[in-house]
Amino acid sequence: MKKILSLALALAMCLICFVGCTQIEDDDPNGKGAKIDVYMGTKVYDLDPAIAYTDESTSKILSLIFEGLMEIDENGKLSNALMKEYEIAENPKTGVTEMDITINETYWSDGSLVQTNDIIYAWKRILDPTFNSPAAAMLYCIKGAYDRKMGNIGEDDIGIYSRSKDKMTIEFEDGADIDEFLYSLASLALVPVRETKVKTYADTWSKKSSDLSTNGAFKVKKFSGNVGEEIILERSTYYYLSQQTNTEALDKYVTPYQIIFHYAEPLDTSVVYSPNAETDIISLVAGEDLFYVSNLTASVLDNFKSSDVKYKDIASTYSYYFNTNSAIGSNAVVRNALSIALDRTAIAEALGNKSEAATGLIPSMIFDTKKGTSFRKEGGDILSASSNITAAQNALSEAGVNPADYEEIYLYYIKDTTNDSYQSASTEHGFGYMSKEKTIATYAKQAWEQLGFKVVLKGVTAEEHAKVYANGQYDVIGLDYQMMSAYPIYALASFATAYSGRVLETETASDVTYTALPHVSGYTSEEYDALIASAFAAGSQKEKAEILHKAEELLLKDAPVVPVIFNSEAYVTSGLSDLETNFWGATDFKKAYLNNYVEYLATTIATTNPDDEKTAG
Repeated sequence: MKKILSLALALAMCLICFVGCTQIEDDDPNGKGAKIDVYMGTKVYDLDPAIAYTDESTSKILSLIFEGLMEIDENGKLSNALMKEYEIAENPKTGVTEMDITINETYWSDGSLVQTNDIIYAWKRILDPTFNSPAAAMLYCIKGAYDRKMGNIGEDDIGIYSRSKDKMTIEFEDGADIDEFLYSLASLALVPVRETKVKTYADTWSKKSSDLSTNGAFKVKKFSGNVGEEIILERSTYYYLSQQTNTEALDKYVTPYQIIFHYAEPLDTSVVYSPNAETDIISLVAGEDLFYVSNLTASVLDNFKSSDVKYKDIASTYSYYFNTNSAIGSNAVVRNALSIALDRTAIAEALGNKSEAATGLIPSMIFDTKKGTSFRKEGGDILSASSNITAAQNALSEAGVNPADYEEIYLYYIKDTTNDSYQSASTEHGFGYMSKEKTIATYAKQAWEQLGFKVVLKGVTAEEHAKVYANGQYDVIGLDYQMMSAYPIYALASFATAYSGRVLETETASDVTYTALPHVSGYTSEEYDALIASAFAAGSQKEKAEILHKAEELLLKDAPVVPVIFNSEAYVTSGLSDLETNFWGATDFKKAYLNNYVEYLATTIATTNPDDEKTAG
């Protein structure tokens, strides 16, 4: 009898814990959890994971709303995410190496089951000849993937097949590096997307909350193209929670109810002229109305105690692309001279966020041959961290280049529409602005004008930046060059024509042909193309890395891309615990807990627009 009572008591306790293990407070008026207000820099424009790799702010949000098959933690450890299990074997009939994948049961934010067909659709979309994405190269190890990208076969001939709602099979090309591919499966570029949403709302599915479905921890509650309007992410009630029973706590997998990204408030009204601003970011943090503030530069960091400021590295390199089809960008000597003129150390110091001078394109966390190795450390410095104006002038003179013969250089960058006013330049830091982008652009202008060039700065919104970038309507454009994989080959491959992910479709009366297009900068080099092709054909990671170091050196000598700084992030938190950081440097809010959050709900609720409570997909 005692055993029966003990068992019954144990079962009862387990049930209580199963249902009641929650961090939602009893006096929470909504019974849903904390609303965490944050500031994370300039507003994003497009949440399409296949193309959103020119602005680090975008990847930070993507990591919260989408989930891929695998994930990598900040130490480079690979683990399953959407993928439940996988098995690799050689097909005895065909001799082809195959991977059988089973995925976990979870649901889209619109309530639909996440299926293997959603993954397959996302990958086939990237491989469609009419769709431009540098992520395509990560899939070329799949049988027929490259031929599909070049329009040689149909999409159904690619070696990826759905066996059931939760099972799929991948067929690999001979010699495919499957270990490397597993790391690619942690890339945000290869997450599943909803086919019905993409096709029904072709122009808006990734730009409006009402048209966007996500499979990650949060759904997008509020998101539009209005520049100063906040973005609201809300806990997805379909993220791994059982849809058959109601016994699980709402916050079993995702602790906070909402993450609210603010964009309208200026950082510091004592520096930034903003006549309509009632408060600023610094005051909101001090008053415990903002709980996470990042993308801070030296111009504002002095307002915080040094002990309160934390730093982390981001897997991206702020760089300048030259339009090699423009008058100024077509000359490699000019591109190189402009690169040599930059004092990367001075720029990093002006930013004050522990960014480092970019002495190469690939940042230090990216593997050389395997986890625990660093491509940057192994390859060493390719570029000088300091400026050499004299060397740049001599190079131009020897090549017979007179800067006065050129028209203005138009340098585009994403502006912070709230904070990048002319008043926001910090006298203490010389040319430091609130935003990283304007600080760097201002310095580049000064350095390049020392050489005799005329430079016009063009700060534009994220939407305008995306259009200028896609259309090649620039001389120079600044961007965060995002790493898509833990391995360096894919960051370097996009500069090779065959691996750019860009294809030209030519239609005649009798036929349709496809031709590989060069990198979006227009850069072409037979020598570079050959190096990248040989890297893909390499028999070992050691051989591949050796080739890629040569490729990076050649690329930076030709200088269609000019790395400026290895991105780092300065941030301040208030009352938050259990934050994590992934390999890419993005903050994971899934388990974030806000101390005494109920005290702050009244203020948040009072300022919430009723329209925000409308259901978003």
